[in-house]
Amino acid sequence: MCIALVLALAGCGERGGQEHAHDEHGGAQAAAATFKEGQGLRLSPETTRALGVVTEEITTRPIGYRLPVHATVFQAGTPTRASALVTTEKAATLAQHPPREARVVRVDRTHVAASGQVELTLELPEPAAIGATLRLTLSGSAQEAVAVPASAILRSAGGTFLYVVNGDALLRTPVTLGLSDGMYQEITDGIYEGDEVVVSAVEQLWLTELRLTKGGGHSH
Repeated sequence: MCIALVLALAGCGERGGQEHAHDEHGGAQAAAATFKEGQGLRLSPETTRALGVVTEEITTRPIGYRLPVHATVFQAGTPTRASALVTTEKAATLAQHPPREARVVRVDRTHVAASGQVELTLELPEPAAIGATLRLTLSGSAQEAVAVPASAILRSAGGTFLYVVNGDALLRTPVTLGLSDGMYQEITDGIYEGDEVVVSAVEQLWLTELRLTKGGGHSH
C-alpha cells in the first residue's frame, strides 16, 4: 500500500472529541489508524505492515561523532585560526567533546536568534593562507551513551522527536540530541535505556498523525 493510500485511509474517519480515527471499509470495520492526545498513534497490523514500521529496544552503545565543517581562515601563521558557522547542536557537541582535528577557542552565540547558527573560532594544526576555505571533518572519541539509529529521529518545525512505544500506541516524544556518528544518534533527554522506539518510517507516521489531527473531513 502506498503512503498516499494510507493517508487517504487515515482521513476517512469521523473526528469526535479528543480521538480521531479511520475505519477500514469491510465487515469488521477495524480502525486502520487512530490518534488520541497523550496516548499516541494506534495502527492496525495491516497499516503497520503497509507503512513498514519497525521498533527496537534502546540500549547504550559506544558512540563518537563525525561533523563536516566549512571554515574560513582569518589568521595565518602560528597559530592558524579560522571561523566556521555551525548549528547549535554541532556547537554543543564540539564544546562538550573537543575534536581531535582542531581546537575550539571561541564559541559566539550572538547571532543564534537571527540565523540559528553559532560562530566557532578554530585553531588549526596546519598553516593555511588567509581567506582560504577549508573543508574539515571534526571527530571525537567514542563513549557509552543511550543512542538510537539515525533513522529513528523525526525533525520537524515543532522540534525533534522519537516515536516511543506506549502500550499499544506510538507516542511522539520530544528528545534532546547529543553526539552523532552518522549511523547512531545519542539521546541525552526524553527516553531511557530499555524504552522501545520506532526506527523506520517515522516520516510516514508523522504524516499519518497530521492527517488524523489536522486533515479534517473525509478523503477517499
